[in-house]
Amino acid sequence: PPFLYLGYVGLSMAFSFAVAALIEGRVDAAWARWVRPWTLAAWVFLTIGIALGSWWAYYELGWGGFWFWDPVENASFMPWLLAAALLHSAIVVEKREALKSWTILLAIMAFGFSLIGTFIVRSGVITSVHSFANDPERGVFILAILAVFIGGALTLFAARASEMTAKGVFAPLSREGALVLNNVLLAVSAFVVFIGTIWPLVAEMVWGRVLSVGPPFFNQAFTPFMIVLAIALPIGSLMPWKRAMLARSLRPLRGPLILSAAIMMLVFAVSTGHSALAVIGAGLGSWLIFGALADLWLRTGSSGASRLLRLPRADWGKAVAHSGLGVTFVAVSLIQAWQVEDVRVAQIDQPFAVGSYDLVLRDVRRADGPNYLAQKAVIEASRDGSPVATLSPEKRVYPVQGMPTTEAAIDYGLWRDLYVVLGDEQPGGGWAVRTYIKPFANWIWAGCLMMAIGGLISLTDRRYRVAAG
Repeated sequence: PPFLYLGYVGLSMAFSFAVAALIEGRVDAAWARWVRPWTLAAWVFLTIGIALGSWWAYYELGWGGFWFWDPVENASFMPWLLAAALLHSAIVVEKREALKSWTILLAIMAFGFSLIGTFIVRSGVITSVHSFANDPERGVFILAILAVFIGGALTLFAARASEMTAKGVFAPLSREGALVLNNVLLAVSAFVVFIGTIWPLVAEMVWGRVLSVGPPFFNQAFTPFMIVLAIALPIGSLMPWKRAMLARSLRPLRGPLILSAAIMMLVFAVSTGHSALAVIGAGLGSWLIFGALADLWLRTGSSGASRLLRLPRADWGKAVAHSGLGVTFVAVSLIQAWQVEDVRVAQIDQPFAVGSYDLVLRDVRRADGPNYLAQKAVIEASRDGSPVATLSPEKRVYPVQGMPTTEAAIDYGLWRDLYVVLGDEQPGGGWAVRTYIKPFANWIWAGCLMMAIGGLISLTDRRYRVAAG
């Protein structure tokens, strides 16, 4: 929560710059240069907060997942998407003095979705496993703040947007055109997430129907935009400003394309099922990573490796952040496609196999804490006769809150996590045990960390520390 709060407050700075620009009727390269570091800092904090929330859900809730498209998860994800769009749009304003009105609108909407997220989390209108400190009266105040600030800013935008005249012109096939495509994909993705999040509330208020919008909707509606974004991102990064030729822009990407195709074939060769998710995700993630490296190398020009360390830190930050997105793409697709799940009633001292591992439930005993009652299991895991780990999952009940919780036991690894959850004792004897083998799970948060580090590297760029230009 502190990191998400810093991200929300950081976006209020971009909102303030946008309103100031509307009042003065002036948006130029200097304005964009001031907005970008504040937006970048907010985006970094949101990235860290979302990653920590995902990791918390993974190890604490005991359901074995890292993302459930929960309303509170979506509440922070929507501003993150719009902040990413705002970052890229501000580049066009700084370099070419175009997309001024659109950039102003993005700054307003990014902060607006921060307030919407706060309303969803704090008002209690939508139930969530993440929500806390719910207060309907507080929700009314947040709604009033949302109406005054965002309503006032949008009214001002309607009155003054016509004065934000663009000076730079560009062809659709150009760096500016690629950034416009990036903006459209990110903004529409945020809108899709917003519709899926708010639709149950609208359906209940308008039609009196109680319904839920779950992961199947988001996966089918959101994923196509991310696929197009992943394909276009390396190409757009290499396009020149104003006008580009597609064939010339694709020429430096032949190597990344060959390497990505090789990784796709490797993943296809080791896939045991028929799901295309692993192959496509690994290919797109590799394309992002190798494309970012190719972009970095191309910027060295004829100097080659000797100029790499002298490149602006913003270039390094962009390469690290885009590579982090690629790592996350690879990890999410592989964990979804290759995960092994086993649910059974385990008897004491009777071994059972899950994938290539053999597990034995040795004991379940009371292990009460200072404010909870708990049942704690001891499960031994081995592979090919060699001990791997001793896992101790728990089932806890907090009597004061009347809240049961599950403490998963996880054997973390670079290539896979062995994830065990203890269920209820069964009437016929034995205990319900859920076991997962999750490949590349930790790579998800490693990719998020790379994105945040990339943003921090960009923040140290000299242009943000010296009032140049």
